[in-house]
Amino acid sequence: MTGAHPAVSADETRFDGYDLYEGSYAEDPQELWRAMREGGCPVAHSDMYGGSWLPVRYDDMREIAQHPEQYSSRAIEAGGPVPPPGGGLPTPPVTSDPPQHKADRDVLMPFFKPAKVAEWEPFVRQIARERIALLVEAGGGDAVEDYAKHLPMSVLTRILGVPLDDAPRFVDWTTGIVRVGPRDQSERVAYIKDLMGYLGRYYDERLDAPGDDLISHMAHAEIDGERVSRQHALGTLFLVAIAGADTTWSAIGSSLWHLGSHPEDRDRLAALPSLIPVAVEELLRVYAPAMMARVTSCPVTLGGRDIPEGERVLLPYAAANRDPDVFDDPDTFVLERTRNRHLTFGTGAHRCMGAGLARLELTVTIEEWLAAMPAFRVPDPQATTWTAGAVRGPESVIFEAAPTT
Repeated sequence: MTGAHPAVSADETRFDGYDLYEGSYAEDPQELWRAMREGGCPVAHSDMYGGSWLPVRYDDMREIAQHPEQYSSRAIEAGGPVPPPGGGLPTPPVTSDPPQHKADRDVLMPFFKPAKVAEWEPFVRQIARERIALLVEAGGGDAVEDYAKHLPMSVLTRILGVPLDDAPRFVDWTTGIVRVGPRDQSERVAYIKDLMGYLGRYYDERLDAPGDDLISHMAHAEIDGERVSRQHALGTLFLVAIAGADTTWSAIGSSLWHLGSHPEDRDRLAALPSLIPVAVEELLRVYAPAMMARVTSCPVTLGGRDIPEGERVLLPYAAANRDPDVFDDPDTFVLERTRNRHLTFGTGAHRCMGAGLARLELTVTIEEWLAAMPAFRVPDPQATTWTAGAVRGPESVIFEAAPTT
């Protein structure tokens, strides 16, 4: 339940009432983040989409991550009703709190440790080259629809051990749950049931005929000598299916939009590919796609605002990444930025387990893209529209493989 909000002055509440999905915030959240920092009101509140609190400072988001006893991970979605304790959709380890969180995370870790991620590089590079070759032949296209969505979803089906032909279904499930769901709970429930049913069928098959895929791994995983429940396993598989989808294709799309509309950065990387790993970190900082949430387990004070127990507190990592108290010239893309402690993958115990895989997919994309299309361009960057809500990225990026002559 949402508690009563303490009385505050009009000055403290002048940034309240933001809409994550429509209007000025959805179009350009950076303006609100900047105004909140400069106006001395670093935390805002909105009653929309189940209610939420919005901090924008780097240190406040680290504070939240370091105190799970006050900020529970039991509900991580940016919108929708805040479920009561014990309710909602459990997707361990991301919805687990200490001390259970470590055990839940350890179950999944074998599939995301650096050595395992390195094994996937040949497949990632193969898919990247195949898709890019088609775009070169076509002379251009949509970098999101024709490439960015294909790469992570191909990798996802490989990890899960399901048919590659099912990749478009995962795009539909992700879009419905992450983008449509917070505003239409009936649609959200329908998409969740459909995806859970799909995963459940494969889970049941792998109980008797396991392979080397993640579904088989979770079907036979144990914690403290006890096999994890079917609900636990499916919740974890659901998490993997959704968490690495929209966020990764949005990061890829944003990066290609940037390079295609900033020829000086594109040309520098094409000439010096050794700079790509550093550039990837700056692209992740500037275009951080994901926003998570926590739920207060007790009354807290954050950024001068008193927040009751049981309320959603958002973690807009892109806002933290533009905090001038942490980053020099934070709103500028600096290709060779050497000090870059961005929070794009979160921080603390819940830091994203898929960070290494996301970095691999983004790095391979830029390497292969610039090798094949060093002079590609986005002819009309302003025509690009951006998604809103929990994940921000370009809806489409129309590009030309090379300048027309």
